[in-house]
Amino acid sequence: MTLPIVITRIISSSPLITRLSSTFLGFQRVGAFNRGYNTFSKPLLSSKRSILFFLIGPPILYLTTTFARLLYQYPTTDINRSHPVYKSKDDVRFKQLYGHWFSARVPYESVVRPSSTIERVGDETVVKNEKHKKTPIEIWTSALFCTPTLGLEAIGIGFFTGNGFTTGDIGEEKVFVGQELAHGVFNVISIEEQTPPVTLTQQEDGVNGKLLGRAIVAYDLPDYLTHIWEVAAKFGAPWRHISGGRHCFEVIEEDGGRDGEVLVRFGCVIDMERVNRLEREKGEDGKGMPGVYVWLHEVYARWLVDGAVNRLRRSLITSRYLVV
Repeated sequence: MTLPIVITRIISSSPLITRLSSTFLGFQRVGAFNRGYNTFSKPLLSSKRSILFFLIGPPILYLTTTFARLLYQYPTTDINRSHPVYKSKDDVRFKQLYGHWFSARVPYESVVRPSSTIERVGDETVVKNEKHKKTPIEIWTSALFCTPTLGLEAIGIGFFTGNGFTTGDIGEEKVFVGQELAHGVFNVISIEEQTPPVTLTQQEDGVNGKLLGRAIVAYDLPDYLTHIWEVAAKFGAPWRHISGGRHCFEVIEEDGGRDGEVLVRFGCVIDMERVNRLEREKGEDGKGMPGVYVWLHEVYARWLVDGAVNRLRRSLITSRYLVV
């Protein structure tokens, strides 16, 4: 007996469902629902199809509306090939693909932290000195790594790497070059604090404004994951898996933008093997990731950006409340 049939029988045998169905049928018989259209011939939720619809309908509706909102709210723009995020550890071995930006505008105050922390204790406000004043680019980077989704991913990494159910370092205190995030899966390879800010151009960077900060985080997948796809590609599969990649975080003050707002960007670039490691003598085969996989990867990136933006806005509301 399959799971949908079991669920259907449980719901159908429920006293509440039975009473609702009987009541609905009674209304139908007295003509309460006969308003110029045909009446229903069966009680409410009397068929397995209708019950299954009520079970899977809401999740499908939520996923559809969420996908549509993310696609509209965080449009994709290409990363210029001259951007430093395209620089891999081995440009001869790897090709860089699918370089995209996902951007949002947030209040400037949300990426600026005072040199002291304000906490409310009872009816009094207590000011505590911070050990480290985080810069805007550190705040934006840590906001994304501290989202619930990446936090759960980091916990899973910790479990499978023998580090327990912990997130490891996710940049809550500070972000610096050489830092290993999420149990060493992500490595901070570059941080640029622009003082004074560097001017960006529409032609090269896709936006006109001043760069306030940039951070690049690299990651490499375990070799056995890539090897499985290489074996499949050798025997005719039209795809191969990514070997690693880099994420870029930027905070930009746009020219002509709204006062009090800054642009935050999250960029993704993927590294893929140019040739099959099992058949190097055949040269580059041009295989890449499946289109559906790329689309899901971009949706996931939008989901992370959405979580990070919401985190920044919540922290801003909290800080305003504490100083009131």
